[in-house]
This record gives sequence, C-alpha cells and structure tokens, in this order.
Amino acid sequence: MNLYTKIGEENIKRALTEFYVRAFTDPIIGHFFRGKNRAELTLKQIDFAVGMLGGPKRYRGRPLDVAHEEFSIRDAHFNRRQTLMREVLTEQGVQSALAEDWLAVEEKLRILIVTVKGACTDNRTPSAF
Repeated sequence: MNLYTKIGEENIKRALTEFYVRAFTDPIIGHFFRGKNRAELTLKQIDFAVGMLGGPKRYRGRPLDVAHEEFSIRDAHFNRRQTLMREVLTEQGVQSALAEDWLAVEEKLRILIVTVKGACTDNRTPSAF
C-alpha cells in the first residue's frame, strides 16, 4: 500500500491547504509567495503531492527545477518548509511514521528546489579587512 492510500487524499488536501496558509505568512519563507495566488498554488501542490505519494498523476505544472529557478532558495528555506510541513502533518493527525515517510519523499526533491548553495545571503565576494 502506498503513502497516498495510507494517508488518504482528503488528509493530503487538508494538510497542504493548512501548510500554504502558514507558508504565505511565514517570516522565513513567506516572501517567496508574495504576489502569488494561494488557492491556485495550493491546488497545484495538492495535485503534485497526490502523484508523488502514489496517487493519480494530475500535476500539469512546470518541472520543479524550472518552477523554482527564479527564486534564491537555500537549504535553510527548504528546512523551514519541512519544519512547517511536519508541524501541519502532526496537527492534522497524520500518523508520525507516515508523516516522516511523506517528508522523506519530499526531501529527495531538495536537489531540484534549492537553487543557491551555501549559507551566505550575499553573492558578492567579501572584501578584505
């Protein structure tokens, strides 16, 4: 039985709807969503997650690397995303093992989403002291 079947589509929808409510206002990652349509993005992500977790393949958006290349997403941003998602899954009552499995699947996408390597937020070469 796959994660989609174990978690259930209604639970996936509920979790992602709540996740995007939080993500849009989060002080660490909220700026990535300025000017975006939350309802549209949520529906797109639901379709993506349903397929990613083993359900019907309905996602018709751009490939993840293309969709995220315009942003300067760092590991810290992706980590925050995972933290918010873990909180939502816990609060929505998704069993801990299933939540961790879901997050592990998403972790494999890090390489496609994180576009900036390193911890520095300024891409310029530091000047000498």
